[in-house]
Amino acid sequence: MSDVPIEPRSTCASKHTFRPVVLELAMGLDIGGAETHIVSLSKSLKTLGWDVIVASAGGRRVQDILDSGIPHYEVPLNSRNPLNLMRAYRLLLRLVGEKMAGDNPINVIHTHARIPAWLGTHVARRFKVPLVTTYHWTFVSGFPWNMVTRAGDLTIAVSHDIQDYIVREFGFDPSKVAVVPNGIDCDEFSPKSPDEVKALREAYGIEPEDVPVLVYASRMNNDLSLTACQTIQAVVPLLASYPNLRLLIAGDGDYLGRVAGEADRVNKMTGRETVRCLGFVSDMASLYQVSDLTIGMSRVVLEAMACGKPVIVAGPQGDYGPVTKENVDHLDVRNFTSRDAPKEVHPETLAAEIREVLEDPKYRDVGEFGRQYVRDTHSAEATARGVQAVYFKAMGFLGPSSK
Repeated sequence: MSDVPIEPRSTCASKHTFRPVVLELAMGLDIGGAETHIVSLSKSLKTLGWDVIVASAGGRRVQDILDSGIPHYEVPLNSRNPLNLMRAYRLLLRLVGEKMAGDNPINVIHTHARIPAWLGTHVARRFKVPLVTTYHWTFVSGFPWNMVTRAGDLTIAVSHDIQDYIVREFGFDPSKVAVVPNGIDCDEFSPKSPDEVKALREAYGIEPEDVPVLVYASRMNNDLSLTACQTIQAVVPLLASYPNLRLLIAGDGDYLGRVAGEADRVNKMTGRETVRCLGFVSDMASLYQVSDLTIGMSRVVLEAMACGKPVIVAGPQGDYGPVTKENVDHLDVRNFTSRDAPKEVHPETLAAEIREVLEDPKYRDVGEFGRQYVRDTHSAEATARGVQAVYFKAMGFLGPSSK
């Protein structure tokens, strides 16, 4: 049975002329830092004057794309099943072929993750369109993975350690790899007034006496769900000093049940809802506002910092502790992940770090420092301009000034 013609889901019917066109290919648009980055980047590129088209297997963040007037095509780019790979390839050939035959041909194909990059390589060659690939994390290397890991005409790494990794492990040409860090919408993620914070806390059912309020956020895969459970366990020794402490857990995934089970155990032990599992949260900016401290990695760290909140960096590969002026550059090189962390995540260690942030006066100005750091180095606008510069280079000419 042949595939039916694919139609974009779009809320924007207007047609723009003389605008460069980019096709963003993602595995899916559900939860996760890379998915959020793709949504943010697509919006920012549109603001810069690009016509953006997105293709992915879909997910809960698709509506964010549609609400921005960006068309989305559903293509199974999240599956290694050979039948799905063939179907995705045919759909991409049809999509790109139709666009190339129209008045606004695609100027660049930009892929995110290994499956979209592998398929995108063949589609880009077929239509002689420049290909840019972005690597958001350190994919597994070695046989057979190196055989299907593709560099684009140019490649973007979101951090310097990922740049070093893909050059070392996959043999990418270092002269064709650029580092463009994740971008944060500093208007959406920004500090709120005390009255606004009070209203948000009420919306989350947090009472005035419920202090401090901690937030942990991540996708709930096997490894990250373990970090979430360790964070839940870390609140127990804090309850003697903070009997009304609340921990809000944000994130969804296959291992959410493990986390919910640990939350239930602690709640039964304390006789109150000390820990609440929220599942998927679409409005993370509001959640950060209700917190006194956020725990997580990567984009979670940057978003919380942009909201003026202190953050502890902890994840499957270890614990860096609180972000400070002294360690922020070291963490930035690693995209604020737990890679190469100096110590393992342990509930007692996390509890000590949480107590330190809550009680040591030196952390009182960390919020303003973090906010300014994100504005200076990780704004969505700066990231979009950095990506645009890579696009123009791939297209073979210098683009408009990024000033």
